[in-house]
Amino acid sequence: MSSSEKNDDPQESPVGVEPIPRGRIQPAGRGANGISALHIKGYVNSMDSAPVKGKLDSGADITLMSEEFFNSRADLPPLKQGMRIRLYQLTSDAKILGYTTFAYLVETVDGKTVSFEVEAYVVRGMITPLLLSEDFQTSYELGVERRASGHCFVVLPHQGYRIEASSSLTVDLGFDIRQLFAHTSSFVRRKLTRRARAKRKIPILATPPPVYAAQDTVLKPGYVQYLEVVADWGGRTSCIRKGLITFRYFKVMFVIHVT
Repeated sequence: MSSSEKNDDPQESPVGVEPIPRGRIQPAGRGANGISALHIKGYVNSMDSAPVKGKLDSGADITLMSEEFFNSRADLPPLKQGMRIRLYQLTSDAKILGYTTFAYLVETVDGKTVSFEVEAYVVRGMITPLLLSEDFQTSYELGVERRASGHCFVVLPHQGYRIEASSSLTVDLGFDIRQLFAHTSSFVRRKLTRRARAKRKIPILATPPPVYAAQDTVLKPGYVQYLEVVADWGGRTSCIRKGLITFRYFKVMFVIHVT
């Protein structure tokens, strides 16, 4: 028996130790298939605004907001200077600009709207709009009920509330990707974004250049395939992009990682 075959065999537990079975089993080397960072659906300052995906990133100490998202919101207070913080786990051009505060409104499973007061540091060069990190989760003593299906729940133990959450690409919390730029207030948001960028002297970017696969590839349903892609990356040395391409009869999830 080869060493590779031995490594694939299940490990025997020591005497007196109870092995815990997995609730989700994937082929070897593909344990992350279909996984997405745990997130909830919420609204910034008003339930009438567009929903914002709050990623519950317990790997970060402080709650973070992207500069792009901050610039798109006219209802956020001006930035204030807080602690001196250096970021090591974001892109190389990440920079903290200051912090802002806002109310993050979330609907519980029983239909009640709850509000969290959030303090978030605004980061230049960050892609994700909102990371609700360890400071946020500890302040409100949040717990998580995880499910192998990816349909999870964030728990407020003292109030007895449960909030729907997702850790899977197949569990949709109600974000309509196809209407992301067709919301009724999209004109207002575009106008606010242009105004904010003008104040900060940030140039308005043209239409992003296309990204092409280096070769044709046939994808089987439910499979993951690594592809070489060709594009003008604008001089960036590191970049991660995620998205969903919707066709008439199927959808394709993609992740672009440039290093």
